[in-house]
Amino acid sequence: MVVLTKIKKRLYQDSLKLMRVSAEIKEMPGIEQAFAFMATEINKKTRMQESLMGNDVLAAGSDDLVLLVEADNEASGQEALEQFEKKISSSTASLQKDNSGNYSEALPTTFEQGKAYIDANLAVISVPGPYAAVQAMTALSQNMNVLLFSDNVSIEEEITIKDFAAKKGLIVMGPDCGTAIINGVPLCFANVVKRGKIGVIGASGTGMQELTVLLDSAGCGIAHAIGTGGRDLSKEVAGRTALSALKLLEQDPNTEIIAIISKPPAQSVADKVIEAVKAIGKPAVLAFLGATTNKIADNIYIAGTIEEAAAKITAIHKGNNPEETTVLYERKPIDNILVEASKLITSQKTIKGLYTGGTLASEAKHILVGLNADVIDLGDDEYTRGALHPMIDPTKRGQFVMQAFSDDTIGVVLCDVVIGYGSHPDPAFELAKDIKAAREKYGLHKIVIASVTGTENDPQVKSVQIKKLEDAGIFVFSSNQYAAEVAKSLSESIA
Repeated sequence: MVVLTKIKKRLYQDSLKLMRVSAEIKEMPGIEQAFAFMATEINKKTRMQESLMGNDVLAAGSDDLVLLVEADNEASGQEALEQFEKKISSSTASLQKDNSGNYSEALPTTFEQGKAYIDANLAVISVPGPYAAVQAMTALSQNMNVLLFSDNVSIEEEITIKDFAAKKGLIVMGPDCGTAIINGVPLCFANVVKRGKIGVIGASGTGMQELTVLLDSAGCGIAHAIGTGGRDLSKEVAGRTALSALKLLEQDPNTEIIAIISKPPAQSVADKVIEAVKAIGKPAVLAFLGATTNKIADNIYIAGTIEEAAAKITAIHKGNNPEETTVLYERKPIDNILVEASKLITSQKTIKGLYTGGTLASEAKHILVGLNADVIDLGDDEYTRGALHPMIDPTKRGQFVMQAFSDDTIGVVLCDVVIGYGSHPDPAFELAKDIKAAREKYGLHKIVIASVTGTENDPQVKSVQIKKLEDAGIFVFSSNQYAAEVAKSLSESIA
């Protein structure tokens, strides 16, 4: 193996684009690993193994771009570095008007330059955390709303930029906001769903994806899906974005039903959000994961799972009684899977959850509470240091699949497959391949259960992904909740 690097001095690039390009380079023949990142101190500590970093990387400044590949040989590595540069250059090139009014290819480096030819009112920012608040404030000063994909932003900075946005009548989605759909346009990790009259507010990315695709499958459309960032409903941030988003949805004539999805919020913030929803007067469902189902006002409901929220919203949408429904999909007999479960031995009572979506993992944990279940969010910082997010590069899950199949206490493996913009082009193929390899290496029987978060109009096509999983002997269910419930039933059935 050889390690080759190239430092691009003072070439500022956003992290979301660098992750995508890195994933593409890693697929080249002869390439073991590929990294592109801004050389901030935190990135140097977390983006890769120390053994790969040479003196040139250690000496690079925070506004320098690092391109690094680990390759089978020098030729493959050099070709990969060349492709790295081409892809980054082509994805940053744009048109800019000169003094004569003509357009030429250029590389905008500021919001001011970008707005010279595009009258944008939304900026998507995915730069390293130390730069993120400054860039957000710059965009807000230019009267642009902000989707802040970046993480590693302090709570103090988050509060400051959100308060500044509120004074200007703008909104900040984030930090660490990975999903939004604005006027039908998917941003970052999002799915292609029908347009409609449901406005969604989400403090969780994959949770909002799951909710919007379940609603799409039920024939309901989305007006907007506004991400808030994972900390917005904490006691400190106090729901600043969520409350601003509620005001926007209240004023939006296309939004007739409101949905909120979040991991359990701080009680004081939940109370504020509930009062704000009541004041709006539009029908609403608040999906607080793990909460007790409850009707809190006329046509306003609390749901404890994402599917339950989708079921209640669908009922409201179709003029039915939301109190009479808790699931979107009819639960069918699982006799064929129970036959497979009968082949498990008594010691195989453990359920292993290997998730790429954090909120989906949290939902599974709530459903499996009290059982011998180990559910891992592989997108957590613990697992993404030195690696791409598993929704972009599922390699890390393959390693955990192999470990699960080698463990004779595990009987059921539970997984999610999240498709849509931003995700891996074929995650079902990767999971099926990993399951096949693990089965061939270890003879102990196991049952694999999955759900696919996505739609037929997503680039990966939901039905195509399901077929690849089923062809690999994986049992696929219509929602994450449904899949976790089946896993629970199987674990309880083992003698």
